[in-house]
Amino acid sequence: MDQPQATRGPSDDECLRCGARLEAVGIEEFRTGGTSGGWKLLFGELAELGENMLQLEVRACPSCRQVDLRVPPG
Repeated sequence: MDQPQATRGPSDDECLRCGARLEAVGIEEFRTGGTSGGWKLLFGELAELGENMLQLEVRACPSCRQVDLRVPPG
């Protein structure tokens, strides 16, 4: 009887779309929370009190030019 073969998933450093090796771009900070639009206009810097900064590692695929974001290693 034939046993099903395990399919190999992409490694951590491979593009999920084309399988090419991802190149590290760096770690960027993204703003989360806070307010925008008219509230920012009315309240100025007070509107940013609820904002947090989220650090994400940015990696790019040189083949298909897609961007991959992940939490930086501890």
